[in-house]
Amino acid sequence: MRTTKTRALAAAACAAVVLLQAAPARAESIESLRRKHDAAQARRVAAAAKVDAARASDAQLENTVNDLNNAVHAQVAATDAAQQALDAAEVTVHQAESRLDGTRQHVNQLRSVAIDSAIDAYVRNGGHAITDLMKAKNLGDLSQREMYINTLVANDRDALDNLRGALLDETAEEARVSKARDVLKARRKDAGTKLKALASQLKLQAQLRGALNDRIADYATEAEAAANEEGNIQKVLAAAQGADTGPASAAGLIWPCRGPLTSPFGMRWGRMHQGQDIACGVGTPIHAAKAAIVVFAGVMSGYGNVVILDHGGGFSTLYAHQSRMAVTQGQHVGQGDVIGFVGSTGHSTGPHLHFETRFGGTPRNPVPYLPH
Repeated sequence: MRTTKTRALAAAACAAVVLLQAAPARAESIESLRRKHDAAQARRVAAAAKVDAARASDAQLENTVNDLNNAVHAQVAATDAAQQALDAAEVTVHQAESRLDGTRQHVNQLRSVAIDSAIDAYVRNGGHAITDLMKAKNLGDLSQREMYINTLVANDRDALDNLRGALLDETAEEARVSKARDVLKARRKDAGTKLKALASQLKLQAQLRGALNDRIADYATEAEAAANEEGNIQKVLAAAQGADTGPASAAGLIWPCRGPLTSPFGMRWGRMHQGQDIACGVGTPIHAAKAAIVVFAGVMSGYGNVVILDHGGGFSTLYAHQSRMAVTQGQHVGQGDVIGFVGSTGHSTGPHLHFETRFGGTPRNPVPYLPH
């Protein structure tokens, strides 16, 4: 029975040692993961701050806003936690200061008692104590007077011991108050830092979310306007191409201008985008992707200033949102000729070229037909 108990105690002791050894490692691991998480979040926010909303692709802008949303949520939680820690530190300081005030009052009371005892002992030991002993009438009286004097001395010693203990308590309380104030100061600084970071992230989030919302709204408006203009485009192309609407290869096209690809061809945010947006600065020359005849050069609602080129064989290209056009209807242009300049006319939140490729009047994704 004793052997079984001994083994059980030994096993428990070993388990305790293992737990004690494992605890710091686990705490360190959690702290390390927290630091890595904070660093990764800081990198995402820094990257978001560098995003040019006007030149970023739809997907890039949307992903950046989502990353910022996650970062803001995490920062809100961190700020709340820091504020809670600050509140707790303030309570701790208040409690420590209250205990210190109580200890100091106790010290003052004991100091007063010790002083009174010391004065009383001095007076009695200096004169009355010896006189009283000399006045003793017998041994019993002498013994009683001596005991009284010893009691006074003992009381003095107790008062001094109590005062000494209270002073030690006061020193300990002062140290605790000082430590609590240091913690409060550090937590106040941490809370301020996190609040400042949150304000910065909220500002950046608002800017990029505003840009994304503008792009979505513009995208919807442009798509609706384009749909309304679709009949007009078909009429223009039909008049230029007659009955020849057969498929034609788009091989040999050049880029009308070079810049980041933003809104792509296809369904986006519940709307059909019939071309590829290319982010170029205002005034950037727009080049004919291929030799053609200008079948339209004018204003079309959401497209703004737009040029449509007929390349023959039912193949045409469209260049929208121009700041100004450099060609007129019926004009022959060679590949690479300047037909206009990038702008932001029509329904557009920023300067870019909306470029379409159409076969038999039907829009197709331009990117596969452009150089890679």
